[in-house]
Amino acid sequence: MLKLYDLLFNGFKSSINECVIAKIPIDGKTILAKNRDRSYKAKIEIIHELVDGIEIVYLHDKLTDWSEGMNEYGIGIINASLSVEFDEKEGDLAKQNLDKGKAPKVSHDGLKIRTALSKKKLSDALRSLVTFKGKDKHDVGVKGETIIADTKHAFIIEMTSKHLPVIKKIKKDDTLVRTNHGIEYPNTGYTSGIKRKSSISRMKLAQKYLKQVKQVKDVLPALSKQYTKDPFMNPYRRKNKFNMETTSQIMYDLNDLYFTLRWDIDHSEFKGVDIRLPDGYRPKIKIEIEETD
Repeated sequence: MLKLYDLLFNGFKSSINECVIAKIPIDGKTILAKNRDRSYKAKIEIIHELVDGIEIVYLHDKLTDWSEGMNEYGIGIINASLSVEFDEKEGDLAKQNLDKGKAPKVSHDGLKIRTALSKKKLSDALRSLVTFKGKDKHDVGVKGETIIADTKHAFIIEMTSKHLPVIKKIKKDDTLVRTNHGIEYPNTGYTSGIKRKSSISRMKLAQKYLKQVKQVKDVLPALSKQYTKDPFMNPYRRKNKFNMETTSQIMYDLNDLYFTLRWDIDHSEFKGVDIRLPDGYRPKIKIEIEETD
């Protein structure tokens, strides 16, 4: 059963990532969407704030500090990991930090993405994604497969700690999907075995069915259907022997400035929307929250 909660303004009432990421053109709009898979029960929230005077909305993983979202200028960022071994251990590392009384901030890329979202121009945001160092001066740029877009242009960036960034423009009318194996660098991410098979299957299925989507409201349902009997091979991964399951979905409508979160009540805990906007500020970005099981 699906419940929809409209939040707050403009007629709304209050109330590292193994995944599938996609850029989809629908009726002249640019849509970014993602299924986020975790090996732990993610504790997530939505933060709505101003960073350097720029309004941004982003998903925030309270356990790892992972963040990704969009800003008032229609710039959106989504990411899929190629550091798959670390990705699978990320939750355990964060929990170990908590047990030792340390802050559970194991993802430097969260800060990097928030910083990129504080830019007005797509070119500046893209440059920030590949050059910003953050707290770790040796950890430059956001690693993995990253899609960054605004209403006019979209780019795919592939980079790792051992590989320089490859940046390619995505055609406006193209649907593009990435998962957890390298395209420009084939020896990155999952390179063999059942997990590579899953990564390829998830990419191909998402690509096939997202191309058939005609309305924005059908994007996340298309990414949540079970197209094969093996749950590990589907874009939306439910219970499987590897315990890597989809915990949430996010979608950005970059033209109409809508941020949608769809969280899985069995595999994540939604901690609400943290609104940090100044008193009297009228937001430009609208937020929709859905829950599913």
